[in-house]
Amino acid sequence: MSRRTVVLAGLVAGVLLLASATQPWVIASGLGEVSAMDRVEIPGSDIADTVTAMALVGLASAVAVTIARRMARFVIGLLQLGAGAVVTVTLLQVIAAPGEASLGALGEVTGTTELAQHYALGPAVWVGLAGAFLLVLAALALLVFSRRWPDRSSKRYEKSRAPAGSEEDEDDPDEFDLWDGLTAGEDPTSGRR
Repeated sequence: MSRRTVVLAGLVAGVLLLASATQPWVIASGLGEVSAMDRVEIPGSDIADTVTAMALVGLASAVAVTIARRMARFVIGLLQLGAGAVVTVTLLQVIAAPGEASLGALGEVTGTTELAQHYALGPAVWVGLAGAFLLVLAALALLVFSRRWPDRSSKRYEKSRAPAGSEEDEDDPDEFDLWDGLTAGEDPTSGRR
């Protein structure tokens, strides 16, 4: 699996989690006499504030993978895996017991500790769960496949030392090498067909 795929998976996972946290995870209805509102929609960020933090960890780690060396990629993979695991457990707890998970947030809205008669899960909780699973998969892919990826700086220096016409010189550079070349003023189309 390529570095680009792992980075994109981490970014998509982080975006899904952030978007999910702003939407209703639990819809409480049947509050009756305890509240002026009969129905309350509780967003994920009010139920579990750790989701937003772990989503940001996922986004930051995905960006960091683009420049990290081998050992740093391993540490980033562990952080990403931990973030994905925390979010997955949190979301599974909400799915298993939406009333318990949303009790504190519901109390802040209604001003009471009374339970609602009915709790329904919003579609955003499933989007968040998909993001959490994707973050875990991205972390596992990073831990497994990143050993095969060359380090950016060592690849650049090896190419500059390789004699012209050698096998290393003929390898197609990836997009990061092309950007580095453009920054250095090199024309990426010169000498290529």
